Amino acid sequence: MNKTRVSVDISLPGFNVITDIKGDLSGVKISMAGNQWFVIDELMQYLNSQGFSAYVETIPPGLVRERALGKALRVGNLVIDVKPEIVSLPPQMLQGLSINDYFEYVENDLAIVYIGSPIKDWCELRDKRVAIPNPVTEGIGALFRDLYNEYCGDYLEFVSKGNVYITKIHHREIPQLLSQGLIDAGVMWTTEANYWNYPHITPAKNKKGRLAFALMPWASKEARELYNQLRKDEVKRIYEKYGFKWIA
Repeated sequence: MNKTRVSVDISLPGFNVITDIKGDLSGVKISMAGNQWFVIDELMQYLNSQGFSAYVETIPPGLVRERALGKALRVGNLVIDVKPEIVSLPPQMLQGLSINDYFEYVENDLAIVYIGSPIKDWCELRDKRVAIPNPVTEGIGALFRDLYNEYCGDYLEFVSKGNVYITKIHHREIPQLLSQGLIDAGVMWTTEANYWNYPHITPAKNKKGRLAFALMPWASKEARELYNQLRKDEVKRIYEKYGFKWIA
């Protein structure tokens, strides 16, 4: 008898689903908040140079948390049911999880990317075709929601307008929507805006997001060793190269 698997699904027709999954399933299993996706190649090269093999997935933090709670990951018809031994999440999302250890390591703030006329602050988005990260699954989405409520009015009224697109996996969707001219602006982390080299602004009224690495109770000996490696100056250098503020 086939058992029904409970999984979180990152299938996204029309978008590249492969870049979020890298490495070797026989290695240390790592599930990471997706805003680090462009760091992973260099990070994995460094870990490989230190003798570690790893499988890394970069997905929305709400889904990372679900993975830490035991759900499988689905990409199209592929189900990946290995449990992550290390997770990367905003610190507040570690609450309620069973973990052995954690440390905060980077900080980031929000930006508005745009095409056409410059945008000066969050409130100007109400008159634009805009893509915003989902506040249920994305830490950046929740931070933007709070910013909008504080400075611009009712967030729910804002998103109910027909010109607002709420993403499923924002780091794949917003760049493509911008390049196709389907939106005028999008909300990203500043590091992502710099990576894509889009015109953008980091408004003075802002909120910062943090990330923490956490070691899961079932982590192997190799995973524990790799976890300690993530505190090294070489890892700091990699993240700072891409604009993250290192706080570990």
